[in-house]
Amino acid sequence: MRSAVYLGPKEIQLEEFPEEELQVGDVRIKIGLCGICGSDIKTYLRGTPYFIPPAVLGHEVVGTVVESRNNKWKIGNRVAVAHYIQCGTCPYCLAGNGTLCPELFNRRISPGGFAEYLRVPRDLADRATFKLADSAEFLDAVLAEPLACCIHGAKKVGIPVGGTVLVIGDGPMGLLHLQTVRAFGAGKVILSGMTPERLEIGRYYADFVINANEADVHSEVKKLTDGLGPDVIIVAVASVGVAEQAIKMVRSGGGVLLFGGFSSNSELKLDPNRVHYDEVRIVGSLGSLPEEFHQALEFLVSKKVSGEKMFTNLYSLDQVGLALERGSKQIGVKAIVDPWAPKGTDKILKM
Repeated sequence: MRSAVYLGPKEIQLEEFPEEELQVGDVRIKIGLCGICGSDIKTYLRGTPYFIPPAVLGHEVVGTVVESRNNKWKIGNRVAVAHYIQCGTCPYCLAGNGTLCPELFNRRISPGGFAEYLRVPRDLADRATFKLADSAEFLDAVLAEPLACCIHGAKKVGIPVGGTVLVIGDGPMGLLHLQTVRAFGAGKVILSGMTPERLEIGRYYADFVINANEADVHSEVKKLTDGLGPDVIIVAVASVGVAEQAIKMVRSGGGVLLFGGFSSNSELKLDPNRVHYDEVRIVGSLGSLPEEFHQALEFLVSKKVSGEKMFTNLYSLDQVGLALERGSKQIGVKAIVDPWAPKGTDKILKM
């Protein structure tokens, strides 16, 4: 099958990649769309132990069942697929902390979403694959995986109904966080970022937008919160300095969510009295659970969350390398790959 094959940092080639034989319980889907994620871009730039070349990247997948050895799924079912799942039996899983499962990434879709077809192994087919509502378009459902991660983060930090939330970071995940916290009942939503195109999109979702290139974020946030600071701050950028600033800005009794990974050997400096006397909570989040993936689909189908303003680029398989390169330079916002688009497709979406 045609696939965009990762051969090493900054090297993607359109090649034939073997389809794997289905085992009992497995399902094969014809990929309809696959979103491009920040982790795909990071792997493209510098590699990762999770993908040993040659490999196929991509994991934000929706498609149609074309072959099934699983009684749950019939040919023609339209589905969205989570790309990993917890074991369900380890101490972390039994305690309700499935994203900390040591086997979380042991069960994965294969080979990856930047291909024509995908094998979904039995565990994922049973517990992490979801049938799409008749009213759901692939273009809606393709956001389920990243949105599920935002939902997981929102649950970890807690979103007070009617409270004020600041999201720092205007990338695709930051823009999804704006909509997620609104769906969880946030009253006032503020976005801080540095990319004019993305900040303009953020105006559709946030009550206030701050361009960090032009204004002092701390001062502006104090004005917008009567000097108290937000109830919750979500740090959706991989900057230790920004994380430290967020801990200073959040109001007493508030929470800071460190969303996403920082570079290795990073160190965070903080005043411990912010935690002790001011009762500030600092939490992190990793990935999502199947129930959060399902909730993400419900949000998308009901239009509580929408990618309408976020989708900016559509690419064919032979353009995946170009898409990842542009993403590394923050060109566009949310890009998607259509494996069946004509060769050379490099389309700017007008939504």
